[in-house]
Amino acid sequence: MRQRTFLAFAAGCATIVVAMSISLHKVHAKVNLRPIRPTSTLKILAKNDAVRSTAIPPPAVCSGNVNVASFLPGGAHEDPDVATIISDIGLIESTALQQVADSSSLDMYHQITLLGKAEIYDMNLSPAGNIACATCHMPYTGFTGGSSLFNATTVAQAGGVPITNATPPEPNYRFGPRKPQSYAYAPYSGILHYNATQASFYGGNFWDMRATGIRLGNPAAEQAQGPPVNPVEMANPDTACVVWKASQSPYALLIKEIWGPQSFAIHWPGNVATVCAKPGPPPANDPLPVHLSTIDRGTSNSTYDHMTMAMASYESSSDVSAFSSKFDAYLAGNANLTAEELAGYQLFNGKASCNQCHLSGTAVNTVNTQAAADVAPLFSDFTANNIGVPKNLALPYYCESKPDQFGYTPNPLGFKFVDLGVGGTLSSTNNPNPLQWKQLAPQFNGMFQTPTLRNVDERPRPDFVKAYMHNGYLKSLKEVVHFYNTSQALPHCAQGSPGEKVTCWPAPEYPGTLNTTQLGNLGLTSAEEDDIVAFLKTLSDGYVTSPATLNRRR
Repeated sequence: MRQRTFLAFAAGCATIVVAMSISLHKVHAKVNLRPIRPTSTLKILAKNDAVRSTAIPPPAVCSGNVNVASFLPGGAHEDPDVATIISDIGLIESTALQQVADSSSLDMYHQITLLGKAEIYDMNLSPAGNIACATCHMPYTGFTGGSSLFNATTVAQAGGVPITNATPPEPNYRFGPRKPQSYAYAPYSGILHYNATQASFYGGNFWDMRATGIRLGNPAAEQAQGPPVNPVEMANPDTACVVWKASQSPYALLIKEIWGPQSFAIHWPGNVATVCAKPGPPPANDPLPVHLSTIDRGTSNSTYDHMTMAMASYESSSDVSAFSSKFDAYLAGNANLTAEELAGYQLFNGKASCNQCHLSGTAVNTVNTQAAADVAPLFSDFTANNIGVPKNLALPYYCESKPDQFGYTPNPLGFKFVDLGVGGTLSSTNNPNPLQWKQLAPQFNGMFQTPTLRNVDERPRPDFVKAYMHNGYLKSLKEVVHFYNTSQALPHCAQGSPGEKVTCWPAPEYPGTLNTTQLGNLGLTSAEEDDIVAFLKTLSDGYVTSPATLNRRR
């Protein structure tokens, strides 16, 4: 199998972008933004559409019926979505590098933002040169997993390391325990802090808030530092490997132009290529396997910080966080909501209580009116919550309990693993304030950051499957709304039972901190659930009322 062409890495992959030329296709009074692609790419996509009917395997424990390699390019059941991901990443990176070559006339903001784009789509930053940060945060899915097949099965995207000694149902690629979280609008999350009055944490990035932003003053930049060295994601053994690879990239000169020639003034050891080609984690007795002097290590760390700040800059740009949905046009007075969408909006702010966590910007004392206090609501309060999502036994992570060919065991606990979310962060060495926050860990076990609902229905085609919640257990917006409506009102049942997700729900993975006051027994009718789904579909970016008013590009 060609090593440069397989699907990308697990949840938490750093940032997402696309800055390309666009064409406009008007459908039902809406102008959809589509990348202009060369003829060769269009032929590839047409071929993919022709074979799109590849059957999605039914749910199975650990997705043990999914031979990941067979769905990758060159495999017996090649997934067309994976081919699209690879084609788009190559095109976007090529365009970005052309822009980098002509960037001397740009101001610093646009240089830094362009640099972030080039880094995010650079496959060469991974040990085998096979995946990029963007590989599991594709723009056409709202910056999350880009393969319908993998969203429906494994949920977490395959990392950069195949497992050659796997025996089914063990997965034949490294996987993480969560779905890729969208990082559009993530830079709007503040530095993690605890509000004693509300008894709640606010801010940070990642599902478990572990990218606190305290060190860099930028949670999104700190988030971008994780996946490149996460063994189940990009799997570099050392952050210095990422810096060394960047020093050899076409955008190295731009890094030096922005932050100075000292950025790569590092004496690299003679074996750096060999060290950086071996996937992490590093040996326990050699945590920094790229052996640098103290000064060189400091320089490398500083350059790594700068690289990820550039990624965060691109995330915050209008190319990613665009505020260009139909709902935004509605707030600006440039579009009308349908009767169903308006009813869903009113339910969202009222009976369904959605806006208590997914803040919609509704003005005080006008809960069920069209008045809005915020013309660009984020649909998240960036706190954490335990809504009672069950374990998703289809995650391959549960079966990664044996050493792979590199001696690494991603999940020694196997099925005993319980994802503690924010509580896990607070009780770990990632806690930057253990003296005050570690004691709070039990109160936040099982809680996960409230995601933005922007782009929640963004998908490339109607039959494309998206995964929802931190573990991807839910597969449609109807399932999501039905879960919020009935998860505590209907009886519990085992996964795979008749009626699951309709007339019964599996028990919460961690019931101890379950939110029992804002969801689970809302009393919504099926029609009201449908209205809320209709409203959620208005939150996808790329809607404009006419070409003449187009002022944002994705």
